[in-house]
Amino acid sequence: MMFAMQTTLLMLMLSSGIAWAQPPGGNQPVPVRMMQVQSAPVSDIVTAAATLVPHEQVILRPEIDGRIVSLTFREGQAIKKGNVIVKLDDAEQRAALAAAVADLKLAESRFKRNAELAGKGFISQQALDEAQANLDIVKAKVQEVRVALARTVIRAPFTALAGLRKVSPGAYVKKGDDIVELAAIDQLNLDVRVPEVYLPLVKIGQLVSVTVDAMPGRTFSGKVYAIEPVVDLATRGALVRARIPNTAGNLKPGMFARVSADLGRRPNAVVVPEQAILPKGKQTYIYKVIEGKADLTPVQIGRRSPGQVEVVSGVKAGDTIVVDGLLKLKPGAPVAPVEAVMQMMQKMQQQKPGAKP
Repeated sequence: MMFAMQTTLLMLMLSSGIAWAQPPGGNQPVPVRMMQVQSAPVSDIVTAAATLVPHEQVILRPEIDGRIVSLTFREGQAIKKGNVIVKLDDAEQRAALAAAVADLKLAESRFKRNAELAGKGFISQQALDEAQANLDIVKAKVQEVRVALARTVIRAPFTALAGLRKVSPGAYVKKGDDIVELAAIDQLNLDVRVPEVYLPLVKIGQLVSVTVDAMPGRTFSGKVYAIEPVVDLATRGALVRARIPNTAGNLKPGMFARVSADLGRRPNAVVVPEQAILPKGKQTYIYKVIEGKADLTPVQIGRRSPGQVEVVSGVKAGDTIVVDGLLKLKPGAPVAPVEAVMQMMQKMQQQKPGAKP
């Protein structure tokens, strides 16, 4: 409203013949707000929301059918890698192993006799080869049964906390049934999708800061652990995984977290007010003031912050730009600072008859 009133007053003064420096051809200058571009420090701080997850997590499931003999853990208990978690009834597998071992002894004995007979020329080489093949088959059977027996015992694949069990002792479970979930929470992971423009700045080992709503006022630190090698075509970003130490156990998997990382600092970046930016289609422009005229200049913008925009190219520190009144301008139009209008208004008031000195 104020800017429109100032523009109207300026036009009235120009049309009334008030002395004003006009460019050749009589074009009236457009009143605008101007400023001289300054440099300022800018940090590439990327922020994102994420969810905390265990760095290792698995649901234990049996690989064979069987009845549960014992569950050797308590819910919520810390379990070390290799500890026995579940035992299934192994009577069938032990019986099968005993039979397979007996078959193996018999096959070994037959092969030994056939080898002696073949050495004396009493049997053919083919008969000896068949005995060897039978021995190999029986050995494979023994190994197969031993694997099945080993699968009746389920061990912790890593050090973790046990979750809530899904079954009870004595229950009959089938291959693939859920038994219990294990989660390693001494360290937690955060997966953050970073826009492709910032990916060259992200490095393995880079520090990140994490806050959670459950603990306001506290900040946790972590490091970038891995960077996805492929940019997602839909989001134009890539997942970056950070790892947060959690030895005290204060953080819990599933918590909502806010992550921020300082990807670099530029001490002499060119920064302009957001309203000085004029988007047109896919290109962005700024009106520079050159010799009293508005010059529409294409620019490349960088980081945005509330009320300010970094200009990467097109404008440099010391240039004069238009920050208000852009929509009234056309390339090459003469411009005048609004401050001059205010001074003219004050001068007119002082020149009125009866005005107070």
